[in-house]
Amino acid sequence: MNHKYKLTKIFIRPAHDTWLDKLVYTIPIILYSLRAVSIFFDEPTLLCTIANRIPHYLIILLVVVTSTFFEEYLVRGLIFGSFLVYFKQHYWRVQLSILFSAFIFSLSHLMNLLNQNPLQTLSQMIYTFGFGCLLSMLYIRSRSLLIPFITHFLLNLPSFLDNSSLSATHSATPKSLIGPVCFLIVFLTYTFIFINNDEEQHYQF
Repeated sequence: MNHKYKLTKIFIRPAHDTWLDKLVYTIPIILYSLRAVSIFFDEPTLLCTIANRIPHYLIILLVVVTSTFFEEYLVRGLIFGSFLVYFKQHYWRVQLSILFSAFIFSLSHLMNLLNQNPLQTLSQMIYTFGFGCLLSMLYIRSRSLLIPFITHFLLNLPSFLDNSSLSATHSATPKSLIGPVCFLIVFLTYTFIFINNDEEQHYQF
């Protein structure tokens, strides 16, 4: 593991190198913030429910924060950092590290087979593979785990707040894979446009 990946690296202020860096990792945060807020428009009574059950939702918030923090520190901070060291002599070391760490992140969602059907799990794994690539790129561009943590937190928050989405059993069909595949293409395109070997200063942690 790269000894430079330390706990103190997680919550430092992101390195604002250029306006492009700011834009690259601000756009996903804005989009996922809008997605998180949209849940209150889809479920108008949710805000009242939260207000009436504040202790319950504070526990949910704590669960989301701690689980997201653990995943980001493990996958991006340790596993991704280890791959960077392992591929340090390889010309495509950053790209390979992103792909392999995202693959491990995706595989971790296999445990969801315990409470959902295989097609739903496959759909989730496709999405999380692309999302994992995006988070690794955000980590590199910002030089802080804070940015991927916030993005990941905003992704997880709506499903935890909306209890109905956790308990509902949606029927999955092959067509339901279209959405995740489209997101995968978008995530990979966004990731590899802004991660290239002409910007090696972003790889120096």
